[in-house]
Amino acid sequence: MKIAIIGSHGTFKTTLTYFLAGVLKSRARTVGLVSEVAGSCPYLKQGKGDFLAQNWIMLTQVQREREKQDLNEYVVCDRSIVDNFIYTLDLYGSAGIPAPEWMEPFTLSHAKSYNFIFKTPLTRIGLVQDGIRNTEYEWQEKIDKMLLKFLREKEIKYYSLPTVPTDKKEDIIDYAMRQAQYMARKIIDMDVQTNLI
Repeated sequence: MKIAIIGSHGTFKTTLTYFLAGVLKSRARTVGLVSEVAGSCPYLKQGKGDFLAQNWIMLTQVQREREKQDLNEYVVCDRSIVDNFIYTLDLYGSAGIPAPEWMEPFTLSHAKSYNFIFKTPLTRIGLVQDGIRNTEYEWQEKIDKMLLKFLREKEIKYYSLPTVPTDKKEDIIDYAMRQAQYMARKIIDMDVQTNLI
């Protein structure tokens, strides 16, 4: 079973991914974790990529997911092909160039491989200077709107996670723990139902 946590940058996807993986592991399941691919992209600068970087990120995301799938009962992905595609679309659109024709069909085909997609809400709290993420709120908001529009137009099923409550670190930890338990319950329930059929 494959689970993706998606959303714009700086919305605590990585935190939620690790918490969810921990909850699933605590239930004696094997869990493969696909870390955010952009963090290891050699072509990314200040949170933004050129065409080479975005293409590398999209294809590497798919490759890493497939590597984990054969080895684990669950694969938890920090991002997905879908939100990586949105960043790529934004890059091509900003340059006034149409995206290559293969990208959208490839994205939609691979999107079907996720059993669950959980989307994080917008929050400014996670926009921190770390050398990888861009800290422009306007760009974060633009990506979020593009992502929501694409999910709805293409009828990709996803679950929206609730808004992050405050800017206190303790509350973020509590929030991540509660959301990880919520996600795990949905995943385990589906797993049980599937095995009963």
